[in-house]
Amino acid sequence: MNYLTKLFVAVRAQRNGQTMTEYVLILAAVAVAGMTAYTLLGGKITSEIATVTAAF
Repeated sequence: MNYLTKLFVAVRAQRNGQTMTEYVLILAAVAVAGMTAYTLLGGKITSEIATVTAAF
């Protein structure tokens, strides 16, 4: 392979790693947001489910 081809392959491999890292960061942010929402609203959701269940 010539130098330009090796450089292109190296840059492309680096971009794939960056993409995976970005997806992991997004997944972590969504997980933190979900846990925060559950912590803040967990009691209310549980009481609403109990209310609906008791109505049936």
